[in-house]
Amino acid sequence: MKPTTRRIREAVDRLMAGLGDTGTCSDSYNTAFVSRVRNPDGTPRYPRALQWLQERQHPDGSWGGRIALPADRLTSTLAAVRALVDYAETTPPGPYGWVAGALKKGTDHLKSLAREWRTGPHEPIGFEFVVPELTGRLRAHGVDLPPQAWPDIHALRRDKLARMAAASAGTVSPSLRYCMEVAPDEAFAGAALTLQSPGGSVGCSPAATAALWQNTGDARALAYLDHLADRSRDGGAPEVHPIEAFETGWSLYHLGRAGLLPPGATQHLGALADELDRRGWVGFSREFPVPEADTTAMTINLLPHLGVDAASRLSLLLRYEAEDHFFHYPGERGASVSVNARLLEAFNHAPGTYGPQRRKLIRFLLESRTADGSWLDKWHVSPYYATAHVCFALGREGHLARTHQWLLGTQHPNGSWGAGGGQPEETAYAILALDALAGSGFPLPARTSHLAHRYLVPYLDAGPGAFAELWLGKSLYTPTAVVQSAVVAAAHLTRPRRNTPWARGD
Repeated sequence: MKPTTRRIREAVDRLMAGLGDTGTCSDSYNTAFVSRVRNPDGTPRYPRALQWLQERQHPDGSWGGRIALPADRLTSTLAAVRALVDYAETTPPGPYGWVAGALKKGTDHLKSLAREWRTGPHEPIGFEFVVPELTGRLRAHGVDLPPQAWPDIHALRRDKLARMAAASAGTVSPSLRYCMEVAPDEAFAGAALTLQSPGGSVGCSPAATAALWQNTGDARALAYLDHLADRSRDGGAPEVHPIEAFETGWSLYHLGRAGLLPPGATQHLGALADELDRRGWVGFSREFPVPEADTTAMTINLLPHLGVDAASRLSLLLRYEAEDHFFHYPGERGASVSVNARLLEAFNHAPGTYGPQRRKLIRFLLESRTADGSWLDKWHVSPYYATAHVCFALGREGHLARTHQWLLGTQHPNGSWGAGGGQPEETAYAILALDALAGSGFPLPARTSHLAHRYLVPYLDAGPGAFAELWLGKSLYTPTAVVQSAVVAAAHLTRPRRNTPWARGD
């Protein structure tokens, strides 16, 4: 067995060993809220979380992902500054002597973000709730912020509230369920506890659950937070936990595209299929009981690996149909390219039966394409993610010559694609997209494949810290197993064959 092939198999084995419970990386936003939880004597219950914030403040004073997305830096820095205000007001000097300096640098950076947040094309989840609420709370504690900062975000908040009222019919919307930490304090007197999952969280969100505990002292909420602290590798808190269905579905999908599904995948696939048949939908976690289109469609797309006819479940997707697209959750502000691509891929299992839906989705996707032939999405900052999923769904329909040229033309000299001189995750999606197009008459050049393979191989054994945060939650985050599965799949698809000029010595 070739060394690279062995490493790929070992990477698949490691991935499968933890599948469903690998989770997401720590992020600034959630860590900030969790760091505010105190013991009865006023000391931090999670001192490693506070240390995490100290160690990960950027040189410019901000917090957030390694890729500088202005809206992410805004929400993450607001949350971190709010946490530090607590300690500046109530904790004597000593081990927290660093807080005052970090707080001043963070506050100064927020003033610059009053102008810069508009420069990025993406917004974190709940952006229109988080920014106005945290800004108001900081001003109430005397933090000096520009008096007219972010007025247009207040307009987005009004628009979102109107959409939620129209779509939710008296229920709590998915967005607000996920962002309860910025709900008014009176909401925790009743609503938050009714939204609590069996595992103790509110919306699978550490930030929302920390706020629940601070407002109610609920024991199950604290047990959830203690569990996260015990499993944290670095002391920080994750964007969301658990995410077992999302992690399982996306990871197995990537492996399946590369022909790498191991025998053990059947158990995981069967669990997703059972959930689909029991509820009629699948959410990203059983702990977040809200019907949604994305994981439901992903599960349907995986059914053929179980020998199940995917077409027999397609009617379950019709509840998400809107006038000119399909929605992920009711009341959302802005449609998702990747979600609509995933539904098109699902309806491709029965093109004759669902012709009107397919035509609607194809039209939406083609009209959403940017001038260079790529796509952008609301759940991921990389155009390679959205473009790959469109290629999976639309590849056999044609229309993608410009996209093929864009993919080939944006590879870096080191074989990678993406931000900051190249990212392994973005490189993986570029290869998966090119592989999908290769079946439609758009070849993957040998040199393109070779350079990508050489770049990806070192990441087969990489830990979670090797991958920049590119996914959009309330801040940027990395779903580790999902990213690792994409990298493994792409490395496998680009592995040298005997008839290629670089096979010798692999």
